[in-house]
Amino acid sequence: MNKKQVDKKFNWVVGSYLLVSPFVAIFGLYYWLSAGKFNWNTMILLFAFMTAAQVSITAGYHRLFAHRAYQAKWPVRLFFLFFGASAFEGSALLWSLDHRIHHNYVDDRDKDPYAITRGFFWAHMGWLLYKQDDQIEDAKNAGDLVNDPLVMWQYQCWIPLGIFVGFVLPGLIAWSWGDMFGGIFIAGFLRSVINHHATFLINSLSHCVGQQTYSDTHSARDNLFTAFLTFGEGYHNYHHEFASDYRNGPRWYDWDPSKWIIKALSLVGLTYNLKTIREEIIVRKRMQMKEKRMRKKLEVSNFNFFGSQDFTVLEQLKENMEKAFKDLSRLRDQYQNLTKSLKIHEKGFNMLEANLLQDQINEARTKFFDYVSQWNLMRRRVLAYAGV
Repeated sequence: MNKKQVDKKFNWVVGSYLLVSPFVAIFGLYYWLSAGKFNWNTMILLFAFMTAAQVSITAGYHRLFAHRAYQAKWPVRLFFLFFGASAFEGSALLWSLDHRIHHNYVDDRDKDPYAITRGFFWAHMGWLLYKQDDQIEDAKNAGDLVNDPLVMWQYQCWIPLGIFVGFVLPGLIAWSWGDMFGGIFIAGFLRSVINHHATFLINSLSHCVGQQTYSDTHSARDNLFTAFLTFGEGYHNYHHEFASDYRNGPRWYDWDPSKWIIKALSLVGLTYNLKTIREEIIVRKRMQMKEKRMRKKLEVSNFNFFGSQDFTVLEQLKENMEKAFKDLSRLRDQYQNLTKSLKIHEKGFNMLEANLLQDQINEARTKFFDYVSQWNLMRRRVLAYAGV
């Protein structure tokens, strides 16, 4: 542990809220139910504010401000900053700085702010109990955030803003149907506690339980349970491999409401420059992990398939797949360079060259995915023969 961590003092403001708010929420819920104050309007308000706060953290704090996975017009940024404050997870500026450090030094006990290597509780919430004043030192490396007037406005006033949005506003809304208590304690405190621990589980549970689908060089894991709780953040292994992608669940059917919201906003021009990772890059990463797991299984089996004919075919398919991947990447780069440097709509021969490259890209892509399919079939055959 480095000196900076040793010198950190208990953060009485954040620490007191994190430790006391669950008891306040439980008391409020018990009284609300036992006194016969249950109201369906208040329950709808709870889910509405919980959704607004959670999406503001996932699509806003995380994918927009921390990773710049897409860009958004000011009304969207303002919404995320407004309701993000009600999550009581700090300002977007400091949240993003912490998260960027986490990605740069994931699992490093000394540098990762919420390293799982320091224990489940530390990663979940323990790290928040200590002052983080030194964070602002890293702001000089976050010009995109510092130069955003909305982000800096929220940084200056996020606590009173959070109190208003998180407690006063739901209390006033619920007052309209005679349940101000429920608005404050159910749509306020209970909602806050749920938001907190759903988000915290990404730093804790999603770093120790789940599938390492794309890489085992870090502790992040894909966890469907946390994905459901956090509007899609649970595909954490994918996210740590491809942090610049605006999607956490890359397949269309992956449970990732945050990506659907971002995409829907792009259709009306409120979000733009949505970044994605090429499908062949994602598939190749999956294949590499499948091969690694296959080799481990074969090593402990009673059969030696490494010199077998089937394994030789498997290796040849892998080589073909790698060659097709490199050809596809080369062609895509050529096409990208062509479209950047030339105004193809003004010169007929440039359009012809672009169309030719696009045909070659489609052919190379088909060839790559054909080899992937053949390799998967042969891999399953080898594992079936080995009985593993």
